[in-house]
Amino acid sequence: MKEFNSIPSWNENKPEQITVAQTVDAIQNVSKNIREHAWRIRETMKTLRQTGTITEIAMAIRESSFAIRDTVRDINETTKELQKNGIVNDTANAVENTLENAEQSVTTVKQITSDIKSATPHTSKVVKNGINVISQETSQVTEKLVIGIKNKVGKR
Repeated sequence: MKEFNSIPSWNENKPEQITVAQTVDAIQNVSKNIREHAWRIRETMKTLRQTGTITEIAMAIRESSFAIRDTVRDINETTKELQKNGIVNDTANAVENTLENAEQSVTTVKQITSDIKSATPHTSKVVKNGINVISQETSQVTEKLVIGIKNKVGKR
């Protein structure tokens, strides 16, 4: 048989030349595979139909669609009730009020912090002076006590 060389791009990338006979064999193999797979599909469908599997799947899909429909209906009714009773608005208002109060608290804390910073230098000086006065007075009292104790112990 004659070689198939009319398509240059096939000839450039193939190390071997494919003959017409080989091409015919390949096409016959593909046709055989298609027939075999078609037969398997028919047999599978026949088995599925006879065993009731297709009916089971259809019933499961039907039940699932009913469940989804009922769930969506319940969600719709619930959201309408929430809206009607004002729960969504009340919740949104409560969240907004909470945020406003939190902002006010932050502002107050910032003001307190600022006040403490400005008062701290004066307070620190007063506390240091107080500690120094107490320390001096304690030293004087301690000295007097020691002298008094020595006098009493020495007289005995």
